[in-house]
Amino acid sequence: MPPIDQIDRRTDVVFLLFLYAESIEGVTKLQKLLFLVEKESEFFQEYKEEVEFEFAPYRMGPFSEHVYEELEFLLSLNAIESEPMSESPPELLKSDLSHKRFTITAKGQKIARELESQLEPEYQEEFQQIAQRYNQLPLRQLLEYVYTEYPDYAAESEILEDLEIDLSV
Repeated sequence: MPPIDQIDRRTDVVFLLFLYAESIEGVTKLQKLLFLVEKESEFFQEYKEEVEFEFAPYRMGPFSEHVYEELEFLLSLNAIESEPMSESPPELLKSDLSHKRFTITAKGQKIARELESQLEPEYQEEFQQIAQRYNQLPLRQLLEYVYTEYPDYAAESEILEDLEIDLSV
């Protein structure tokens, strides 16, 4: 494998997020975590041209088809692995990937560590803080946070009423 000399693709961002999160439950949570990297990090402002996911409002809030592409790519590389979640998911989440827990593999950690070495320390800290702060939240709380802080991305949500969030304020 050639050495990694710069962060220049969306895949790199997903690797870094998994490095700090280790495990993420469902593609919906992964979507929201990557969305928050874009919205709440200085890292994204610097690398935007290379790594933007192009999120748009959708049925579960911010959505990017690119997240699915990256997830499938990392699974095909065996850089992450998936396993069914033990608990039953809410009825709101029906896609196969929503029922799975994704975990970085040893191979994925090796690649992610090399990427991390190219990342400025303040950006490493940003990724770590976003992963620690938001990945530990239950999906419902994470959705409530995203919808409240970024209401424009909740415009197409099919679950807004179920979350009992009033965005009219």
